[in-house]
Amino acid sequence: MTDSQYPSLGRYFKNTTELAHAGCMSTRRLYDCLHGIKTFTRAEKKAIAANIQAKILDKPSFDYDELIQAHEAWKGKFDEIYKAKAS
Repeated sequence: MTDSQYPSLGRYFKNTTELAHAGCMSTRRLYDCLHGIKTFTRAEKKAIAANIQAKILDKPSFDYDELIQAHEAWKGKFDEIYKAKAS
């Protein structure tokens, strides 16, 4: 996922199949979204952000700031938090 517009999502998911399942989408649609061909829907962003929150909370110890960021992404700041900044 490092060659995508959302490289930081790779920290939370083992592979693109797992990320596609988290976003309730096909792997083809995910590929298109990661590479800027299509954009994530609001529902897909919320599903991915909720899954990230669950993964963070499932750890024995976690970074509270990371959890807050995932919650902010769920509330609508998904692109601001997870999308790579243009150089």
